[in-house]
Amino acid sequence: MASNEDSDWIYFNPPLWLQRRISINLVLQESKVTSVVDFGCGEGSLLSFLVQPWEKSPPITRLTGVDICYETLKYTVENCRPRKEDTDNLRLTPLTIDLYQGSIDSADERLLGFDALVCSEVIEHVYPPVLNKFFEVVLGTYKPKIVIVTTPNAEFNVYFPQLKYGTPEATFRIDDHKFEWTRCEFQEWGNAGAAKYNYSVEYSGVGTLKDGDPAVGCATQIAIFRDLRPDDKPLLSAFGSYDHIDKIVFPIYDEPDKSISEILEVIHYYMKFLCNPVVKELEQQKGFKKNCVKIDYIWDIHRIRQLCKTRNNLLEILDSSIDFTLLNVDEVLAHVEYKLDSPKEENDEYDWCTNDEYEMESDWNADDTNNSELYHDYGNNNFEDGKWSCEGSFSVDSQHLQSDWDN
Repeated sequence: MASNEDSDWIYFNPPLWLQRRISINLVLQESKVTSVVDFGCGEGSLLSFLVQPWEKSPPITRLTGVDICYETLKYTVENCRPRKEDTDNLRLTPLTIDLYQGSIDSADERLLGFDALVCSEVIEHVYPPVLNKFFEVVLGTYKPKIVIVTTPNAEFNVYFPQLKYGTPEATFRIDDHKFEWTRCEFQEWGNAGAAKYNYSVEYSGVGTLKDGDPAVGCATQIAIFRDLRPDDKPLLSAFGSYDHIDKIVFPIYDEPDKSISEILEVIHYYMKFLCNPVVKELEQQKGFKKNCVKIDYIWDIHRIRQLCKTRNNLLEILDSSIDFTLLNVDEVLAHVEYKLDSPKEENDEYDWCTNDEYEMESDWNADDTNNSELYHDYGNNNFEDGKWSCEGSFSVDSQHLQSDWDN
């Protein structure tokens, strides 16, 4: 593997590791999964990304990580534990994370019944005898309704001159890789597994260059398998046993239910901000209606979700008050003239956050790094002159994040 001193760096925007996680997360959300196995979880970079501070519908309530390396799993435990914001803004639904030491060529009965299984940047690290068992274990035995596999696209290596792709001296992006497949090789492998175990499969990828050759494809290739016969029984009847390393339980909101009047008091507090745009020009935009607020904006406030439990309950509470008129299921009209207090008073009464604020504070850790301090910690004084760096791992300027290869 090349060192950070090499000049042949490629920049992706967003960074390639983030593109992968976003792509995986979108597929999981679209498939409405509530339980996910990360097969070959490493230090928990994907697991910690799936522990989102806001809960989508339906929310993920069960995560499991499996990795062969015990030392790596110790980092996973630390990177996936609840953080301060998880106690400051308690979740509305349970979330548990189980971590196991085990191999992808054996099955454990405790992993049956999960909605989804992800194997991201893993298969290229294992030898053929292990990989040969992958589909039997994953598609034949675990049988999740959706499986996502990502791996490097060897054809993209033409952009790394030092890898000498296509020559007898060609090398891999990472020293530990046992192979790197072309898109044709990956699809031959995926099609064979899908046909044998009654899954459909589709292919995509992430990571392109602005002036790159479309014929080369993406840096990372992705296969998405979907179960065509979910009622079939698991293939294996005998199971091995992974070593259970830890169980992480996230705190949840369990306060007694508030009265409607108490909930309305909180709603009125936040309506002050929603009905008074900070940017006055917004009031001049076409379609702007004073004191008319989208229900989604109210529902996005974590405290409102805690108190109301469901969006329908929020609608019923708003409809029950003479201070509001529901225009439809998407908008409400307030009959109160709200006036913003001083900044100090506004910030003291409630600690409120929207999804956008949480996104800014979410887990921006990098893949394949042994520096545990990179996870969740922004206060280590590494940000200087507009550039955030960590020696031996990656560097960030105002627009790009780049790792050695980003695997």
